[in-house]
Amino acid sequence: MNAPLQLITLTPNPAIDHTVSLDRLEPGAVHRARAEQFEAGGKGIGVAAVAAALGLRTAASGWLGDQNPQLFERAFAERGIADAMLRVPGRTRTNIKLADAARGDSTDINLPGIAFDADALAEAEAGLLARLAPLVGAGTWCTLAGSLPPGVGVDSLLRLAAALRARGARLMVDTGGAVLRTLLDRLPAPPDFIKPNRAELEELVGRPLPAVADVARAALALQARGIALVVVSLGGEGAVIASGDACWLATPPAVPVATTVGAGDALVAGTLAALVAGHAAPEAAVFGMACAAARIQRIAPGLPPREQIDALARRIAMHPLELPARS
Repeated sequence: MNAPLQLITLTPNPAIDHTVSLDRLEPGAVHRARAEQFEAGGKGIGVAAVAAALGLRTAASGWLGDQNPQLFERAFAERGIADAMLRVPGRTRTNIKLADAARGDSTDINLPGIAFDADALAEAEAGLLARLAPLVGAGTWCTLAGSLPPGVGVDSLLRLAAALRARGARLMVDTGGAVLRTLLDRLPAPPDFIKPNRAELEELVGRPLPAVADVARAALALQARGIALVVVSLGGEGAVIASGDACWLATPPAVPVATTVGAGDALVAGTLAALVAGHAAPEAAVFGMACAAARIQRIAPGLPPREQIDALARRIAMHPLELPARS
């Protein structure tokens, strides 16, 4: 890892995802599990896995507990992801997912993560930047994704973002709520790409966005602040894409849904892969949506062959949004 990479995903609070499959979840009852699985989790980890599968030279970075890094180390080695995680004292958290076969949904129990005091945080920030410095060059995409562990505030992300920008990085932010609002308000230069979902965008702007036109106006307002690409995921409705002062509703084809886990990560990774390949922002977002549409058809992690993703991309309809003036 002695040359700048195309993508570095920064996950401050990774997690081991422990999924327990049940016939039916009944509160207060004793259950016999059907199966269990453990996966290296966290928004940035998922993005890195898809990006590496799409051929990007990719590293995963962030803070990883030194007492239980083995699952992540195996995942990175198997998926061709460079390991730029800084080991810190403690155990990486485990998030528990109770999958209810009868209901077809899951109940998630997310633990807080490794706690940092002020001294530990200063050391962790400095160590992480030392790991990242030789990997970041002009044009390297860096993502800031997911939640923050206890003791880590937005100021840490701001300092990390400033250091990455100083080395020529392009910045993608995939966080929600107050963290996203603070980053947009306080970053010296806006991110190049953000991907909130509708609920996160509503929290950001402080009002409901019931109609696609409402989402589009909010996305264009963010673009007016200097964000080159805004993609707002709307689940089965598709996504609103704002770029170059224009806005589209992109609607995907109907596909069988095996799981929605990892769809957002696939959208981000596919969009970034297309941007790195030189595609225009709207076209790149469409490819990202095709990656998401491919991902949700598969229980197992990963993507189908590239020709299947390209075929899905050709079936995504782009509808220009002409927004009437408010009365």
